[in-house]
Amino acid sequence: MGKVKIGITGRKQNPPAIEAGKNAIMQAMEKGAAVEIDTEFMGRGNLRPLDSGEIAFKPLQKFNSGIVLSFGGDGTLLRTARDLEKKAIIAGINFGRTGFLQAFHSGEIEKALNAAIAGNILAEERTRILTKVDGKKAGEALNEILIVPAKAGRILHCQLKIGKDERDEGGDGLIIATPTGSTAHAFSAGGPVIRGNAKVFVVVSISPTDSRHRPLVVNDNGKITVSNFGGKAEAIIDGQVRVPIRKKIELSKGRSIMLAVKPYF
Repeated sequence: MGKVKIGITGRKQNPPAIEAGKNAIMQAMEKGAAVEIDTEFMGRGNLRPLDSGEIAFKPLQKFNSGIVLSFGGDGTLLRTARDLEKKAIIAGINFGRTGFLQAFHSGEIEKALNAAIAGNILAEERTRILTKVDGKKAGEALNEILIVPAKAGRILHCQLKIGKDERDEGGDGLIIATPTGSTAHAFSAGGPVIRGNAKVFVVVSISPTDSRHRPLVVNDNGKITVSNFGGKAEAIIDGQVRVPIRKKIELSKGRSIMLAVKPYF
């Protein structure tokens, strides 16, 4: 049986996260684990005193660790989920502001490492939204897809189709969220909180011109299509990737990830 392999990534613009990442690498090696380090997070020069043993520097996309520790905030974890190609448990260690997606706070690094090495991380399978814009794959969202006018302040006019049901939309925008993302912008716009491993999506109209358009909870096995835009629009994937929409955007269940979570009770 080989060594446990732990991946280390994080936000490189966050000095406390980098310092914590270096300490985690040292502790992981002392505990007998092999370590993969995201080159976008820290370079080999950060670890000269520790540059021995089983350390590998590589892009996050090339990780083959069974568990990846993400040092930063929720945005960092979303980026980790988007870039990681191999299915692994992603465990967030909070060095950001809100930390809704983080399983551990900044003072629990040793706890996280011990759990990872012992195989005792509490994790759930979380659905993502596969996004196709004008027939081309645009990425997968762990939190949400936000559809808005290309110019701020304009009204988004479009047609929303869920399965065989259609309705015309008018308002500031549309949010299609996973259960994981139900506590983010969808909640702020009046949507419900959904348990993270539920098999549904949440559709929320932002400031709709038709007051009958209340938030919807729909089965995640169906397809959601938004088309017939009255002007230029764009999709924002997890708040980080912007994609112009010419004709339509199609949303469906994507690949799931394993997310380390705090106990519910």
